[in-house]
Amino acid sequence: MGDKTLLSDISLKVQPGQVITVLGPNGAGKSTLMKTVSGEMSLSSGTVLVNGRDDWPLQQKALMLGVLPQSSSLSFPFTVEEVVLLGRTPCSTDHQRNLETVEQALEKVDGLHLRYRHYTTLSGGERQRVHMARVLVQIWDKCSHGDRFLLLDEPTSALDPAHQQLTLKVARQQADDEGVGVLVILHDLNLAARYSDQLFILQQGEFVAQGEPHTVLKPDIIRSVFDIEVSVSRHPAHDCPLVITH
Repeated sequence: MGDKTLLSDISLKVQPGQVITVLGPNGAGKSTLMKTVSGEMSLSSGTVLVNGRDDWPLQQKALMLGVLPQSSSLSFPFTVEEVVLLGRTPCSTDHQRNLETVEQALEKVDGLHLRYRHYTTLSGGERQRVHMARVLVQIWDKCSHGDRFLLLDEPTSALDPAHQQLTLKVARQQADDEGVGVLVILHDLNLAARYSDQLFILQQGEFVAQGEPHTVLKPDIIRSVFDIEVSVSRHPAHDCPLVITH
């Protein structure tokens, strides 16, 4: 952007069936990374490949790549069902099949009771769950062109704790049960530790740490990147690190 380098020497591979989480302070380049991977922002150098190609027709790419941006503006008085149905636009399925898929996706994100509400009357958290359902239905069906991927930019930012857990459980289920590759941006270190296979920490446009949660979430790394003092122990209920701020 202009003469400023926003990302430098970035190499990242999202495997089918894995949840990869990018962490980092504000301004580190996380959303820029997501925009370049999704194709919203062009690269000055390097390539982004989806199933080995960077030249998919838009409709085919949409069947493989569902993107939940950090914010989604929609001012028209669509019902929630109509908003989620937008995610089925690339799909060659009949209307009844699409409605059934919308119902299943809304149920997954605890949004079925919102189905006939107008989108503009929803709270921020409700809207975020609706858009999560929208990207889920977009890649719901197995794709003959290759593996499917979800890109989630801060999908829990407007959610209460229960729905934060639910949203990441859905992402985890998509990876485990459907073989979807998930790339997610989070700020919560403990949510990242619990639901991720691999963590990448981004600072000033570069990855400064990467690996499994127990190798990345170390007090010295967290102190260096986030400027906070923490203790790290094993979670008493889950096989993952537990980060406690001082």
